Amino acid sequence: MTSSARTQTARLSRRGFLAGATGLAAAGLAACAGGAPAPAGQPAGPGFPVRIPNKFGTAEIPAAPQQIVTLGITDHDVALPLGVVPAGLTQWGPWASGVGPWVEPMLAGRKPTLLGSEVNVEQVIALQPQAIIGLQSALTQEQYNRLSAFAPVVAQPPGSIDYGVNWRVQAETIGRALGKAAEADRLIAATQARIDQTRQANPEFAGRTHVTVRTDSAGTYAAYTKQDARTALLEQLGLKLSPAIERMDSGGKFNVKVSKEQVSLLDADVVIVTTAKPADVAAVKADPLLNNLPAAKRGGLIVLDDYDVTMALGSATVSSIPFALDRLTPLIKGALA
Repeated sequence: MTSSARTQTARLSRRGFLAGATGLAAAGLAACAGGAPAPAGQPAGPGFPVRIPNKFGTAEIPAAPQQIVTLGITDHDVALPLGVVPAGLTQWGPWASGVGPWVEPMLAGRKPTLLGSEVNVEQVIALQPQAIIGLQSALTQEQYNRLSAFAPVVAQPPGSIDYGVNWRVQAETIGRALGKAAEADRLIAATQARIDQTRQANPEFAGRTHVTVRTDSAGTYAAYTKQDARTALLEQLGLKLSPAIERMDSGGKFNVKVSKEQVSLLDADVVIVTTAKPADVAAVKADPLLNNLPAAKRGGLIVLDDYDVTMALGSATVSSIPFALDRLTPLIKGALA
């Protein structure tokens, strides 16, 4: 979830992610390890046991888990439409429920434990998860090892960057982990169809340049690169990342910093501006540097003042993508008119 906001905001809000959890004895806990057999009386079920490789090892899930914790900042966006309400989830966003409005009704009145920026092992284990999902996360090898002593951990896929798992891979992997692969495939197909329909209905998007930028009331700017889910989604609609941003070396990161002296680099056919927090919107709308861009003068500047849309675009999951497209597509059409 990616704002990047995803690299910077998510990383900052999770400094020391899972660190500091101390005082648990290892003795007697190995029986809960990732390769443990199915609990007594619980059948393994079709497709189980399942082995899911990750960048730190392999999660071995003996049976379809009935109790899970999602540590990935958007992993609940997949679990909920698959009918699994996490016992605990990492809160990402301003909502009291801990989840975006695109999946909040799927909580069905239940209130998962909200795990904050200083999640610790004791808190996770107290929820008695049969599987821990940490795909869209920044888990380290040490954290993975500690958590794996209690339950299988579905961590970042091999070769992925932190908070950088493609939405299709995220859904496929969580579907396998929960024993709901077919249901996950249907979710993926429906979301892809929604993207394809949007592209086909808006042929004027094809080849037009875009930049999505994160800023705040202090006037700091970060443009999202091709590593970011926002850019990937817009390019599926036919838009193309501005060459000026594409040429900047991001070092494999979600965004590149742009100084006030370089603001002209942010110009494109359509410039989408997101804010670090809702309170920044008023100041950003009045930003003289952004308003001086050629895009602004011809009506191509979009300042997202609906933070739900900002978060849906940054989340980029099977659940949030349709929500974002419904609200963002008309704005892009207007900007390119």
